[in-house]
Amino acid sequence: MEQHSANGSNASKIARLSLLSALNRLSQSFNTIVLPLFVLSIGSDEAFYGLIVAMAGYVQSAFVFPAGMFSDKKGRGPAILFGGLFSGVVIILLPFAVDPIIVLVLYAATGIGSGFRMSSVQALIADATKRGDERTKSYGYTTAIATVVAVAGPFIGGFILDETAFPGIDPVVVRYMILFFIMGALRILAGIVGFMTERWLKTQGMLNHVDTADAPLEQTQDAKNDTKTATMFGVSRLIMGFSSGMVVPYMVLWIIDAFNPSEIVLGSLPAIANLTLASGALFVGLMSERTGKLKMITGLYILAPILTIGIVHSPRPEGFILMAVFYISRQAVSNMAQPANNSLLMEEISQKRRGRTYALTRVMWTFPRQTGTLLTSVMLSLGMFTSMTEFGVIVFPIAMTLYPISVIPMYFAVKRNRELVIARTTEGL
Repeated sequence: MEQHSANGSNASKIARLSLLSALNRLSQSFNTIVLPLFVLSIGSDEAFYGLIVAMAGYVQSAFVFPAGMFSDKKGRGPAILFGGLFSGVVIILLPFAVDPIIVLVLYAATGIGSGFRMSSVQALIADATKRGDERTKSYGYTTAIATVVAVAGPFIGGFILDETAFPGIDPVVVRYMILFFIMGALRILAGIVGFMTERWLKTQGMLNHVDTADAPLEQTQDAKNDTKTATMFGVSRLIMGFSSGMVVPYMVLWIIDAFNPSEIVLGSLPAIANLTLASGALFVGLMSERTGKLKMITGLYILAPILTIGIVHSPRPEGFILMAVFYISRQAVSNMAQPANNSLLMEEISQKRRGRTYALTRVMWTFPRQTGTLLTSVMLSLGMFTSMTEFGVIVFPIAMTLYPISVIPMYFAVKRNRELVIARTTEGL
């Protein structure tokens, strides 16, 4: 009977954490299609799109560490609630902006809310789970469920913006008002659900404990060692972030320039990619404890640049289907390592510093990512390439080669921590 009750509680815990992750991911998933098309609709170009994405990232970098400290001291729930409410209200205001500068300022401000939400959601999952198989599987389940739900974002975005698929709404700004209201409302709802989830976990006694599996590492990871571990993981994020910044924000714009698909077809690409990613994330969550998290991450990151080459060298325009296959596969392998990545970081850091540690690694990922995005924006605005298509063919594969290199600092961080545990165990004999 007790075992049945425990299983029921664990299922409820995963369900609530999955709902929170799903709302958080769904609210962001619209951006892939809606934001670049919105920028083009107000008469701006790819360079301006890169600029606003970069500015939002820089603002997030500035706030994510204080947000992590707030999360550690005041709780994950209040941090998620504030982040959801703030970013939700700002997103709702965005389509009413009549000037590109106002668009820039408003979208940059969303980085404040993102800074509070990002570190706290991941830390809450780690706080509520045990190190090892349970935590990695939990990240796998929550990521997979969130990714499946996020399929709706780009598809709905493309559907509402496509005048053929969804006629009768004029002017086009009304379509953006509808979408930004949905996006903002989802952020607000995610904030409320995050606050309520933490309260429920506390009442069930599932938070604020150090389980026995974490104990050996907890004994070695003081503030100094946590900082060293976070820094090495941060260097990994820095390398990957710069690479990602030059590719990911511009991939949809590259597809538009190279193949010019309709809005609904364009929205279908990331939607299908999310389905592939969901199954992949679940596989990683279930299998990476057996194969080894670092091995799993390394293998996936080696595939990422290979698939990127396939995207940019697919015949144009007759090779759209082939390009779509490479695009969907690249999106999956580049992101499905996240459960193993998150689990690995959280188990290498002591529980009481998870919020600020995740925040530090997030800063070290976000700042170079936006720098890569901004650098690309500058190159495009200076006309260094004849077209967006040429830029992608040359730059995308080169930038993506940094993904497998980014695993090296993580390897040294894990190796160092294992040596600390062995040394402490030997001293106790």
